[in-house]
Parts: sequence; structure tokens; C-alpha cells
Amino acid sequence: MCQATVGRVVNVGKGTITIDYNGTKKELDAKLVKVEKGDYVLFSAGIAIEKVEKDEAIEIMGGCGCR
Repeated sequence: MCQATVGRVVNVGKGTITIDYNGTKKELDAKLVKVEKGDYVLFSAGIAIEKVEKDEAIEIMGGCGCR
């Protein structure tokens, strides 16, 4: 079973993005989504799956303040 979670985009490259996930930077494949720096994405297994709104991202993160 795969579990997806959310991170904030801190850098956009060609076909990849770097996200901040609870203070850890991760590079993801971003071929499925169109995002800009500051957006939030749902990701799993190193792939950005879907752009999500900030309010939804915070709810998914459990309101942990990981912005």
C-alpha cells in the first residue's frame, strides 16, 4: 500500500521539483504536475502526484505548522 503526503515546493527544475517536507528537502519527479515555487503538492514514491491548495495541505499535514 502506498501512502501519499504533502510538501511545499521550494525549487522548480525541468521535470523535477524540490520540496520542503517537515524541514527535509526532497527532489521529486514533477512530470505529472504544473507547479510554481510556494505551491503544495501531494507526493508518493518520489513522484509529485497532484497540486493541492494550501488549506488542504495544512489539513493533510495535521496542522503541524510545516509551512
